[in-house]
Amino acid sequence: MGFKPRAQRHLVMAAALAATLTGCAAENQSAAPTDPCQRQVDAAALAIDIDETAQLVDLAMGVCDTLSAFQTAFSQHPGVLGFSTLEVAARRCLDSSDTRLVNSTICNEAPIIALTGLPPHSNDAGEEVHTGVALDGRAIEITAASGVDFLRGIPVELIDIADLAAQNDCAALSASATRWRAEAEFEGEGDTASIFAHAAEVLAAYQGCAL
Repeated sequence: MGFKPRAQRHLVMAAALAATLTGCAAENQSAAPTDPCQRQVDAAALAIDIDETAQLVDLAMGVCDTLSAFQTAFSQHPGVLGFSTLEVAARRCLDSSDTRLVNSTICNEAPIIALTGLPPHSNDAGEEVHTGVALDGRAIEITAASGVDFLRGIPVELIDIADLAAQNDCAALSASATRWRAEAEFEGEGDTASIFAHAAEVLAAYQGCAL
């Protein structure tokens, strides 16, 4: 299985960095890791071919029991994916046509759902749709037509929140959650802001940040 064209572009940087990583990794590894998750992630990080990298990332997501384990394993290869591990995992859950991956434990964890949303109620061709979870638990659809900016299929604000989580910037993540919760109280902005507030709070809790 390969990545869709949109997702393939995400790993161009990974292929370039993997070539560099291959040479230095062999010198530093004294023994092969015994953890299956780490072994699979190592294989993905060392792959040079883009399609092979994509396939091995998908396999790693199936082997690693949790998002935390997946992220910890990739922390041994900083920068190799070109994006935060959280965003890469989220995009694979969002873009993959492999039902086993989409239904995996990682794809059903709260941080991934907060970033990718739920399956949309509608599927209009050519229209980007995000079905987010509001603070009160409602599933709400937002689209580019409603004024929300999207980047690679995900609302830009959610990518920014995910980046704060990946950087473990608790202060900024808490400020973002507070800002969006406050905006959710204003009439006319409640639904979209509520989705962003919920995502910020979920990712803050996942990172162990106090709100």
